[in-house]
Amino acid sequence: MKKVIFLTCIWVMALACAINSNAQIGVTKYGTNALANNAVTGDYNTGLGYFALGANTSGNRNTGSGANVLRFNTTGIYNTGMGAAALYQNTTGYNNSGFGAYALFTNTTGYRNTATGNEALRLNTSGHENNANGAFSLYNNTTGFFNEAYGNHSMYSNTTGYSNTTSGHYVLYSNSTGYYNSCIGHLSMNRNTTGYNNTAIGNRALYENISGSRNTALGSTADVLASNLNNATAIGYGALVNASHKVRVGNTAVTSIGGQVGWTTFSDGRYKKDIQENVQGLTFINSLRPVTYSVNVKGLNEYYNKLRRSSGGNTLPDEDNGEMKKSEDAAAAIIYNGFVAQEVELAAKKLNFEFSGVDKPANDNGLYGLRYDNFISPLVKSVQELSAKNTEKDSLISDLQTQVSELKSLITRSLNGIPITSSGYLKQNAPNPFNQNTVISYHIPDNAGHAQIRITDVNGRLIKAFNAAKGDGQINIRSGELPAGTYSYTLFVNNRPVDTRQMVMQK
Repeated sequence: MKKVIFLTCIWVMALACAINSNAQIGVTKYGTNALANNAVTGDYNTGLGYFALGANTSGNRNTGSGANVLRFNTTGIYNTGMGAAALYQNTTGYNNSGFGAYALFTNTTGYRNTATGNEALRLNTSGHENNANGAFSLYNNTTGFFNEAYGNHSMYSNTTGYSNTTSGHYVLYSNSTGYYNSCIGHLSMNRNTTGYNNTAIGNRALYENISGSRNTALGSTADVLASNLNNATAIGYGALVNASHKVRVGNTAVTSIGGQVGWTTFSDGRYKKDIQENVQGLTFINSLRPVTYSVNVKGLNEYYNKLRRSSGGNTLPDEDNGEMKKSEDAAAAIIYNGFVAQEVELAAKKLNFEFSGVDKPANDNGLYGLRYDNFISPLVKSVQELSAKNTEKDSLISDLQTQVSELKSLITRSLNGIPITSSGYLKQNAPNPFNQNTVISYHIPDNAGHAQIRITDVNGRLIKAFNAAKGDGQINIRSGELPAGTYSYTLFVNNRPVDTRQMVMQK
């Protein structure tokens, strides 16, 4: 028992000698050459491990735990390093935290960086205010700043890119100088190098993007089909966009897209210029071929995979155990009504009509599309043209009816033995047909006898009778005097019919 107590005392004395709280305030060191050069002004430092804070002179409030942690720090302050060689080359950098072997290994003057994970931010030199969480995250970063990397190997290749935010393994892995990118999901934007202002949310979202900027992909495997697109948007699982300044929603298995209200297209006249009334109407519409069709979903998927391969990417693995296949089969079975885009384009060209309803691809490998709402203008123009033709026909019919009525009047007077030159006559009421008021004009010669205008219905029953004065005169039929229907009005002179016409009262 005495021997044990003796050995314990020897061990405590040795430890007390090893852990030397020297004259500097709050300095604690343990290990060969830990805080070996710490001056009087370097206070509140803790060095635990071989050469931990070995070169520190006046830096204060640093904590180094592990062999060679903060080894070359001289005046840097408020740094924390834990793990072999963490913050190894830091000299004057401050407010850095490195947790893990070789975390922030090369950092010299960078500040307010946090690295958690084996070799996280290993090559950082002067980059500042970066957060790297995960083994090898922001590994190659040198001067990039304001980056947030969460996940193993996230932003591994970044050097000077800044203000990027990532979450997931191998996210933005190849990024070097790209900035303002936001990515969430395993392998999202994995191939991006210089693209900026991109947003990718979902597994492998925007995976194919390399130098494209201002692109958005929302959904697992939502992606662009070229490495350098700009302002392209893909929304939904497997949604793909193949050109800049386009938005695509859903994949080839989607069978319905909609909402509570219709889509609104801005159409403010204050921001339209060069307005012309040169829309083609009936001729264009008559040249179109309405068809029914189904979509070759398998062919579309092969087309998209071909584009992926041509851009250096890979086709997607089948990971949906048949569920997507069922959806694609259902989409392929739908019978649609519409037009063939190339035929519409040709019809417009023949008329020199700049028709905006054809969404023509930028190159021969792109997909044609139609904007069906753009067909409204030609359809309205067609209706207007038909309406004008109908009005013209109505006028012609009215003239013919007037001529027929006048011929009937002449025949009637002739059959009744009344000389045409001495008898009176009626004019067609105006307007006719009518639903409010109408006017019947007439002429009675001065040498004629008693004259009367009688109105009868289709059955010949007398409805109204009006005495007519000599000379030119008019009878006003007011709204409400007659029910809707077809009527005859006849001029009688000396109780003999001289002239007759028809009029129509509408509701």
